[in-house]
Amino acid sequence: MNLIQTIIRPIITLCILILIPNYKKITIETIRKLSTIFILFQTIYLHIETTENIKQIILLFTRNSTINITTLKIHHLCIDTLSTALMLLTTLLILTSILIRKKTIYHTHKRLYICLFITMIILFLTFSTSRLIIFYIMFESSIIPLIIIIALWGSRKEKIRATYYFLLYTIIGSLPLFITILRIHHTLYTFNTTTLYNTHINTSTQIKLFIGLFLAFAIKTPLIPWHRWLPLAHVEAPAIGSVLLAGILLKLGTYGFIRFTIPTLTQISKYFRPIIITIRILRIWLARINRLRQNDIKRIIAYSSIAHMGMITAACFSLNPIRKTGAIILMLSHGLTSSALFALMSYLYERHKSRLIKNFQGLRQTTPILSTLIIITALAHIRTPGSINFIGEYLCLVG
Repeated sequence: MNLIQTIIRPIITLCILILIPNYKKITIETIRKLSTIFILFQTIYLHIETTENIKQIILLFTRNSTINITTLKIHHLCIDTLSTALMLLTTLLILTSILIRKKTIYHTHKRLYICLFITMIILFLTFSTSRLIIFYIMFESSIIPLIIIIALWGSRKEKIRATYYFLLYTIIGSLPLFITILRIHHTLYTFNTTTLYNTHINTSTQIKLFIGLFLAFAIKTPLIPWHRWLPLAHVEAPAIGSVLLAGILLKLGTYGFIRFTIPTLTQISKYFRPIIITIRILRIWLARINRLRQNDIKRIIAYSSIAHMGMITAACFSLNPIRKTGAIILMLSHGLTSSALFALMSYLYERHKSRLIKNFQGLRQTTPILSTLIIITALAHIRTPGSINFIGEYLCLVG
């Protein structure tokens, strides 16, 4: 019942926030703080409970992993260590987003909290469903709160253009996923992922399904050349939007690869593996070169995220258990470090009203504590030895 409780609590909090009048700001703040902290501890307990059996870690990457490591199945919900880890990351980032909200958002904080708790509910359902059609609905719904956040609290005049780009790329990217899910149901008469893992699909059908799933998740990740929406969305989004986008929403694509594409279409994944890994490595270097050309800090972090996600995707398609472990570690650690960088940069922007690198010379003399935190976070983000990002990338490379 812990999974049901974890999903229901943000729903109850959302209903309470909607019913409370806007002028009762202290009550709203109290409910928000208590609910978020309680959900955080509930998610931690759920993750610990899920990982009690050490075999879950070993079986996580096998073809029948969802069947073997499922700890709960109620109303098409199932969880494993990957699901609970991403749910825990979601809760941490929602809490971070609430703490770093700008003073300009204070007067509309109720609407902001409603958007954040809706995001939490959608992501919890995304990471805990065992039905493809429910996953698709949640996969699409996850962009709605972020679009509202960018459109209402974006920092620049081009926020509407960024919203259109984000919406357009996401809708176009979701069409192959929707068509593929319909094709799966037409062929196998099921949306159940457990059934898909144990069903033989002929090669020609596997190729068609693989192309649809790969395109959908590649655009969401995003992978070059489907990445143009990400830097623009980051630049125009408020700090809260950037934290959610870089920290957890980009992980929906790699989660789709790990949960659906690779286990269901293992043979075709092996066939396309050399091509995908080669292209991903080339695109990683292309993203790094583009990053060197930027002078906006948010764009630099955005292109860094593209390179990270390319590495994670390449490790996933290596079909090596150690490299897949590294991919998941890197996926979770990137969610923490990239979100921390965007949060710290929001404080810099509030102080200097600029995101250009040339305006931050001598930062250590003016803000020594903030500059130290930025250095530590940046070193972790670039996979310095000793950081969790380094462990993930090391496993990705040498596994």
